[in-house]
Amino acid sequence: MSERLTITRYGSRYWAVWLNGQLLAVTLYKKGAQSVTAVITQLSTHHGKEVHHALQAA
Repeated sequence: MSERLTITRYGSRYWAVWLNGQLLAVTLYKKGAQSVTAVITQLSTHHGKEVHHALQAA
């Protein structure tokens, strides 16, 4: 999958998950952001293009 997932600080208290430079999710805990990233990675690995097209449509 060619999507790039990154986690950064969002303000002083939150964590952001970015997908190709676009904000995907904001969480209170870094562990939550890591979980979101893990799920996206797992789905993309198991479902290939199906998830890629679903992400583009969202």
